Amino acid sequence: MKSSKSSQPLPDLRVRRTHKLLWDALMEELSERSLGEITVTDLCERAMVHRTTFYKHYSDIYALLEQGMRQMLEALIAEREHLPPSAYSVDRPPPYFVRLFEQAAQHRQFYQAMVCGEGNSRFQQLLRDYIAAVASANLRAVPRTGLPVQIALAMHAHYVAGATVSLLAWWLEHDMPLSPHQMAQYLLSPHDLSFAPA
Repeated sequence: MKSSKSSQPLPDLRVRRTHKLLWDALMEELSERSLGEITVTDLCERAMVHRTTFYKHYSDIYALLEQGMRQMLEALIAEREHLPPSAYSVDRPPPYFVRLFEQAAQHRQFYQAMVCGEGNSRFQQLLRDYIAAVASANLRAVPRTGLPVQIALAMHAHYVAGATVSLLAWWLEHDMPLSPHQMAQYLLSPHDLSFAPA
């Protein structure tokens, strides 16, 4: 009698393959038009996936997009947990900022669709929340505002988050003129441009 264990991974592999096909199709569609113009039929035809298969896994395109967005952020979070703690300086910017720009470069099509132009407010909020949480956990000094420390910390963390998302959009819109490392350096010390090429 054959063991059923050998067949157990197959459904998961099929699900992941289906998600990848649909996700790649969505990224290609987003490079051509806005999310509101894309239909499930468009996606399925491009991905060569049947509509019934799509609806087996997702209620609509937004559900597919939400899953993909969360996977991007979960990858960042998982990597951050393995980064060694260290003191930061302009020469040694926080590695989680470097990794954010590296991921954006690696998945440029997705990030351009999410943060450039009108973008996607849901993803931008998730990204800001992630960056604010990281900033809060790693701030070494709280700006002197005369406010209670926790309020000042929260304000500064969200300031960093907003600036990071805005700078990320600018970087992508301008063809990534600086390296991820240089962008992280700028975030750490926006008044010091000595690291940038002339």
